[in-house]
Amino acid sequence: MNIDITTLLVCAGAVVAVAGVSFILSTALRRNERHGRLWSIAFIAGILETVSAVVWGLSPSGWWASAVSNGALVLALAFMWAGCREYNGRRAFAWIAVTAGVVVAGAGLAEGPQGGYWAGAEVLFVAVAVFGALAGIETVRGNLRRNVDARVLTFVFFGVGIYYFFRLIVFAAAGETSEAFTVYFGTQTTTLAAIVLVIVAAIAMTAVQPADESRTRDSASSTRARSIPGVTDAAQFENQANDWLSRARRDKYSLVLLTMSVDGIEHITSAFGREFGAQTIYTVGRIACEHSPAAAIVGQTGEDRFMILTTAPSVGSPIAIAERLQTALVETPVDAAKGIRAIATFGIATTVDVGFELTALATAAASALKTAQAGDKPGAIALAG
Repeated sequence: MNIDITTLLVCAGAVVAVAGVSFILSTALRRNERHGRLWSIAFIAGILETVSAVVWGLSPSGWWASAVSNGALVLALAFMWAGCREYNGRRAFAWIAVTAGVVVAGAGLAEGPQGGYWAGAEVLFVAVAVFGALAGIETVRGNLRRNVDARVLTFVFFGVGIYYFFRLIVFAAAGETSEAFTVYFGTQTTTLAAIVLVIVAAIAMTAVQPADESRTRDSASSTRARSIPGVTDAAQFENQANDWLSRARRDKYSLVLLTMSVDGIEHITSAFGREFGAQTIYTVGRIACEHSPAAAIVGQTGEDRFMILTTAPSVGSPIAIAERLQTALVETPVDAAKGIRAIATFGIATTVDVGFELTALATAAASALKTAQAGDKPGAIALAG
């Protein structure tokens, strides 16, 4: 059965629109972090790409729509790459995504009406292949590497990159009218492949999206079972920290905020049970109290996350505080019989670099924590600024 190209493009547009709108609504309802918003922009660009392609298919006189479609396709894939970087706690470089989309669209527009259907195709193929490969690489590092659902995205992105690489080779070597290109890499074949990949990518991204939230929810039932002496809850920590920061600003002395995340608590809970997961968090909380400086405030701000606000060392780096806690974690097993020890990753921010607003300090420390986690080294420490 043969399907004309216009019908195929309309079907592709419908699939992308449904998948895109579903993902965007899911992101909006969950109020996810910036990576979700970047992926939402990617789906919006994908919808623009299919609409432009349909306009070009229905009205050949609208030659400009082909260039817009090319630019939007690159924009979509580039923002998916940017979202993956953001998920991994790395700089998103969204401006690179926008620039790439504009360049590809400009390459098509530069050829004018006489450029035909394949105007700017070489630039398009190169850009898609590059961003597909970059996005694929990003899914096998950092936080995405630890997410099982992200393996589907690895397949999708590398598949797109490899497909467009060979599409470029055949296009350049044999031309767009050759049998090899029209059969294996023509518009109809590419559109059918795109429909499948968009559906798979949308499902995978939706599964990846709430990973942090689900981890928190899973940990909640296992780690909130007991309070930790000396550790405040999030609201108490915020009140005490704001008061201390206000006095520190007045008296002009420096404070340090450490964000401490227990590594792999979901795996510990899965392997040894919820009670052992609760014991792990309890042990980490007590270690944070016992081995922090005497004047420190320790708060449990997430089910597997603690914050410590303390005075800056008079000599040396604030990293020394985290290193002392790391040593204590190594020396203190959660269960002496099993010999299992907890590992924590640290993000650190100081009032010297960030200022005395708790929100700014917490944001800087969280960003440093993401940087530490992105290195794939358990127990890493990163200092903001």
